[in-house]
Amino acid sequence: QCLNSACVFFLRQIQNTHTGLDLSVPEYQEIRGKMMSGHVEYHIVVVTRLAAFKSAKHKPEDVVQFMVSKKYSEIEELYQKLAARYPRASLPLLPRKVLFVGESDICERRAMFNDIMKFISKDEDLATSPELLEFLGTKSTSAFDFRGRNIPDAKEKEDEENEALDFFKEEKTPDLISQLSSLENAKKGEEKEKEEEEEDLDPLGIVRY
Repeated sequence: QCLNSACVFFLRQIQNTHTGLDLSVPEYQEIRGKMMSGHVEYHIVVVTRLAAFKSAKHKPEDVVQFMVSKKYSEIEELYQKLAARYPRASLPLLPRKVLFVGESDICERRAMFNDIMKFISKDEDLATSPELLEFLGTKSTSAFDFRGRNIPDAKEKEDEENEALDFFKEEKTPDLISQLSSLENAKKGEEKEKEEEEEDLDPLGIVRY
């Protein structure tokens, strides 16, 4: 098992080959705080070959395994999101809330969370849902499509368009100046030619005088 980092395991096989994801909650840990405070974290083991959980170094056939720790409230939040988005998916019951949680309650919750996670990993829609991917700590799904290619965001696109506009402006400006200067030169040339013609007709300059 690896905390907050993915590792390759070649011996472990994916049970849910149709989703490429196995989830289980084999254990929990009680985190003690100050003044009798504390909470329980449930360890969710993730075994997957989905590209969203792998780095560029991994091969498509590689299987990665890691673990995430979640509190009751975090799992409850995911449960509510999935239930709202996928109402047809008959999720197993969520453990009930109680005022005082004892050891037996924690054990019961772990078993029920295990059933919920196993159910999610078997369902194709739930297993690849943005809510679950975010819950398990993957990168933002908006930045990648399912083929793994980068999708430029709106700002990048805007910057590219502005650069293109600037490029055309830069190209057009010298052209305009050169056109104006060539017109000016042509005008001066005409005036010079006219003066030369007048000098030929009136070499002494009597008429102009």
